[in-house]
Amino acid sequence: MKADRRSRRDMLGFGGAAVAGAALAACGATPTPQVVERVVTAVVKETVVVKETVVQTEVETVEVEKVVKETVIVEPTASYEQGDLTILLCCSGPDQLAVRDQFNLRFMEKYLGVKVVQEPMPAGQNYFEKLQTVIAAGTAPDLYDMWEGYVQPYAKNGALLDLEPFFESDPLLKKSDLWEWTLPVISWEDKVYSLPQEFVPGPVGFFYNIDTFDAAGEPYPNPDWNWDNLRDTAKRLTVMSGDVPQTYGWVFDLWFVPWLHWIWTNGGDAFNADETKCALTDTPAVEAIQYFADMVAKDQSAPTSSTLTTMQGSVNMFNTQQVAMYWGNAWDIGSLKAAREQGLNWGSAMPPKGLTGTRSFYEHSGTWGIWPGSKKHNLGWLYCRDFVMEVELNSKLREFGWAIPAVKALLATALTAEAVELGWTGVVDSLSDRKFMKYPGSGDKWDKISGLIQAELDLVFTGEQTAEQAAVTACAKVDEELART
Repeated sequence: MKADRRSRRDMLGFGGAAVAGAALAACGATPTPQVVERVVTAVVKETVVVKETVVQTEVETVEVEKVVKETVIVEPTASYEQGDLTILLCCSGPDQLAVRDQFNLRFMEKYLGVKVVQEPMPAGQNYFEKLQTVIAAGTAPDLYDMWEGYVQPYAKNGALLDLEPFFESDPLLKKSDLWEWTLPVISWEDKVYSLPQEFVPGPVGFFYNIDTFDAAGEPYPNPDWNWDNLRDTAKRLTVMSGDVPQTYGWVFDLWFVPWLHWIWTNGGDAFNADETKCALTDTPAVEAIQYFADMVAKDQSAPTSSTLTTMQGSVNMFNTQQVAMYWGNAWDIGSLKAAREQGLNWGSAMPPKGLTGTRSFYEHSGTWGIWPGSKKHNLGWLYCRDFVMEVELNSKLREFGWAIPAVKALLATALTAEAVELGWTGVVDSLSDRKFMKYPGSGDKWDKISGLIQAELDLVFTGEQTAEQAAVTACAKVDEELART
């Protein structure tokens, strides 16, 4: 299953470009105290219609938890710098850029003397290659996109500003307002260096062909499904031509997000608790990998890597109705909507639970980084803070790409009608428990380590070795890498 699995980490290669930090002292305009609306989650009383008939209407007053706004007067703790605020963006489509442009206009109206200069990366360019180049040259923008796995190496090399002083002094945004499990992703040496915008649980996209299920008389996937339900249904929906599958029961991309999801869901992990040793040889990890590898190599209910390459990838196989189910990602929705317009009748559900009855998700995180060499630290913080806290912006962004907002009080913006239809609101049940929303750890070493593991797991999914054999080989290499200073 070596189909296109270029992750965002494939672009990671930041060298030793150290950037001298600029002083935090503000300069420029000093704003007057302002009345602002702070988003909070509160229990409010609401009158609802319980029963309505021709002759009688019954109402009831109940307490519900809703996102509301409270008006507060904020005394600014520091002035902000005037002039151009430069921003480098990665991977935003036209719809998202239009929403961001509207936010930028509101920001410039609020902070006089400021001009937001936003540069989106053109398609086909390597974002982190460009970012590394401009940082090394000392010409980086004031703000730039970051992702999980990049914060630690960039902070270590002096390319991200320490945000702790801002959290301590800001009247509107504290670290406690963020989801607890985001903190390891945005921190280095116990300090926060990046402000999260949103996160996408992975792999949350479990899609199925309605017509295929109807024709076979199979019940649709539902939130109670577990791995055995997936496996049994996939075998029944695989159509063989002699010894070769003609169409498959399901398809997926084999990269670290799915296999970490399986391992975590089965109660295992890639590392021990203090991330000093590889834990892939533990029984839960071995069992999880072997379970899914057997679906490819033994059941033949999912395509091999060579077949997947020939068929131009997993999403294409699902869109062209060569598979009954596709276990993918939230960002596949655009492609699937286009396929629906071409006649593909598909549905969506929560991904299957593990055999233990739980699900653990990988945390894809989009975050903001502030360049230490910028002369607009305070203005940059205000932009990032307002970006992650504004209800209007977050609501609009959810229309074009489903994600969970970084600020807990804005959760309602993710509970859209489409999210309900797709079955993804079930993710909310996992949000309060750190063990179900995870990131692999090992800091800046994860990029290399994941490659070492992947090379061995590829052989398991082709049937060339067992999961146990792969784990032993991989762990020897991983432990050696972890031991390096």
